[in-house]
Amino acid sequence: MAEPPETDFEAVYRTAPVIPWDLGEPQPALAELVRSGWCRGDVLDIGCGPGELTLAVAAQGHAVVGLDVSPRAVEIAAGRAADRGLDATFVQGDATELAGLTDRFDTVLDSGMLHCLRSADQVRAVAAIRRACRAGARIAVLCFADRPGARTPDGGRLTEERLRELFSDWRIEALAPAPILGVVRPGYGAISEWPRDAAGRTPMDAWLLQAHLS
Repeated sequence: MAEPPETDFEAVYRTAPVIPWDLGEPQPALAELVRSGWCRGDVLDIGCGPGELTLAVAAQGHAVVGLDVSPRAVEIAAGRAADRGLDATFVQGDATELAGLTDRFDTVLDSGMLHCLRSADQVRAVAAIRRACRAGARIAVLCFADRPGARTPDGGRLTEERLRELFSDWRIEALAPAPILGVVRPGYGAISEWPRDAAGRTPMDAWLLQAHLS
């Protein structure tokens, strides 16, 4: 598994002309889960970024916490919540620790966070998520897919086997191919030449994992 590049997420939020993962809406694969009523109880959106998925959950009436490593991302997300009159909590924190969040959540959502972590930190993050969850909690993870023919950036892709290994303490309900969209600016290497959808977003290949604790 190729490790993802080191990324200064705070610098991206403060200086990048385009934030590649900010669609102005949730990733469609997870948005559909939220609309379907899949979330239960108190929800954690881990690696929430600008907060679009968190706010979609809040709009469904759930108590929801969005957590991100970047203080600027948390500021942006909180501003969007205020602009839309939605009640959500945003905190800055380390996804590999989730300090102070033990036994708090019934649902966890990950929209492209896990594939940003180095392999050792993936293990730490999944363990932290486990500690943050109550009995019977559920999780949905959308991440870059490492499989034949997949179109994704080179680093951070996960195989099916790797996901099953990471979530071996969970009961996996579904693990299937899904799209993940990015906003790719010109001059961003070969990715800039990949096909785009009608909204100008670049579809890439991902896994959508759904699992629960027994």
